[in-house]
Amino acid sequence: MFPASRPLLLCASAAVLAVAGASPLWAAEATQKLIAENDKLRVIDVIEKPGETGPMASRLGTVFHVIAGGTFERTYADGSTEITPRKTGETILVTEKRPYSVKNIGTTTIHLIQVVPK
Repeated sequence: MFPASRPLLLCASAAVLAVAGASPLWAAEATQKLIAENDKLRVIDVIEKPGETGPMASRLGTVFHVIAGGTFERTYADGSTEITPRKTGETILVTEKRPYSVKNIGTTTIHLIQVVPK
């Protein structure tokens, strides 16, 4: 026989697991490592495995150099999405003013060097 609190604990655990599986807040995030910084910019090494996400942010003026390419899905604050393939060796200057998050929807790990103005 279970103590009276046991069914409540089981229900609470099931609810947490259900929310965790459905919530994008529980998605794995890309690995970011600061590799250089001065008073004008930051240089960040970014590794994003398949399924990992990047934060919602404005990236206007940011430069990305693609070490290993793949496919991102951008999601904007209004819920609209855009597929953005990135090729190994290309360099991108972000001109998009709207904040967006990214998700690696491909099957390979994407590796970027990100230069962010302060």
